[in-house]
Amino acid sequence: MGIMIDFAVRFVRNHVRGSVLGLAVLSLATIGVAARAQDGFTVNISEKEMMLDHPNDMMWTKYLMWDLGYQRMMNRNAPYIELENAATSTSPITEFHLTIGDSRFNFAPLSDKSSAVVAVGSTTPGFALAGSTANGGDELVVTIGNGGLLPGHLVRFQLKLGVDPAFAATYAASFGASQPDYRTVLFDINSDGGSTPKNLYGPDPKVPAGANDNASAYVLFGGKKSQTETFADSTEDALDQAVDGQYRNNALRAYGASDNVNLFQLQGSAEIPEPGSIALALIGLGAGVVCRRGRRLA
Repeated sequence: MGIMIDFAVRFVRNHVRGSVLGLAVLSLATIGVAARAQDGFTVNISEKEMMLDHPNDMMWTKYLMWDLGYQRMMNRNAPYIELENAATSTSPITEFHLTIGDSRFNFAPLSDKSSAVVAVGSTTPGFALAGSTANGGDELVVTIGNGGLLPGHLVRFQLKLGVDPAFAATYAASFGASQPDYRTVLFDINSDGGSTPKNLYGPDPKVPAGANDNASAYVLFGGKKSQTETFADSTEDALDQAVDGQYRNNALRAYGASDNVNLFQLQGSAEIPEPGSIALALIGLGAGVVCRRGRRLA
């Protein structure tokens, strides 16, 4: 009888140990899948909202490029941002942050009659956006209301760039009516043509030697900060990497000449583990402890 009882106890112990070990393996596998799931976002920027709405339509591209040089200067001072929450994301985007890049400039009100620093684009109506600035105008903060920007959705909005008062006189001759080009403020385009980016305004006094003064962006996914992504001087332009950048600020093209409409992209992501996987991880750790204790009792 003693032998039979001992056999039964060992059978139950091994069965439970195997079940817990299997649960531990399952939990680790689930954690791996969750770690690969990412909340991601994409930022596109262009001087023309319709370029963002029709990025691969050649007819729209040709139509948009035939504007007046003065109008293009104004457009490039007040570009449009397209913010998209990846379809694979698990959380809404509730805030968008963008730094100015070159600290001699700032995010300015869209008009002299209003203090608003962002305006919802006509192609994505219905969003409740609240814009503000921080760090003396060097950071733009856009809050997305009504639950935020849901996965798979996008919103477009306009912003405007200004010149810091201390540098207004210095650059007065560089832009008509103080209208700096976003491509020279947020990052350095190939502003004389060719393939080499040029810092049109010289070294940024607030940036250490050798460092770039390019804009960076991040978002909040349901209150959690994403990775911060920085625009690079080599940021890909959907058309031609801005090699025609000799047209910038008040260097206007002649009537009858064409000027490509630019579109630049920035992508970012943030791995955020799901709450369910954290619970399974704890189960997995508990399973390891039970198995070790079982070996000592055997």
